[in-house]
Amino acid sequence: MGQNSTEVAYGFGQMGSVFQNIAKPVYPPKDHVIVAIQILADQKLTELHTETLDTMGPQFITTEGTEANDANYLGATEQACTGARTTVYNTNDTVTIDATNAKIKVGQYVLLVNDSDDIDAGLTVDSETPTPIYSGPNKAGVKVLKVDGVNITLDTVLTPTSSQTLVFLDEYHGAGGTTTDDVIYPKGLTIYGRWTMVTPTLDANGGIICYFGK
Repeated sequence: MGQNSTEVAYGFGQMGSVFQNIAKPVYPPKDHVIVAIQILADQKLTELHTETLDTMGPQFITTEGTEANDANYLGATEQACTGARTTVYNTNDTVTIDATNAKIKVGQYVLLVNDSDDIDAGLTVDSETPTPIYSGPNKAGVKVLKVDGVNITLDTVLTPTSSQTLVFLDEYHGAGGTTTDDVIYPKGLTIYGRWTMVTPTLDANGGIICYFGK
């Protein structure tokens, strides 16, 4: 009987797989990605490269990149505020940032965080920026209304200072995630995503199975 749907084949790795238990990289076939990784014994993945790091498209956990572009840590981009305000930026006022940034777009949601935040400690979000709720009756958040060089117009009152940074969220970039460099994945776990390469740690009695998909 023929297959009427590609959901299983594309989404669950029925397009091939590979076993690896030495500290060498695994790559998918041409026009494919690794869509799932099954952990056969407690394992540290020393390299986990995503398909769309710091670009358009869904972001997945990774060991590559930097604090500025690690998947789902700092949104699509960040930009520090300039000057310390003694009065609020009212709705539709202009917030001045420290440089022109082409990644800032109208419609993005905004989080106000501390400049001192880093990927190991996570983000400290100012209470002025509510948790974004993108749809439904309780929709909430701060959005970008206009971008003009270093001048950003927001739809909600904020009081940013020179020690704070704006993080911009879009359809493909979240915020708050931390690095996977030192993660130990437990036996029996399967992680899902879209990866172009993975390297496990040597384990003669364990290892991983990588499943391919489109």
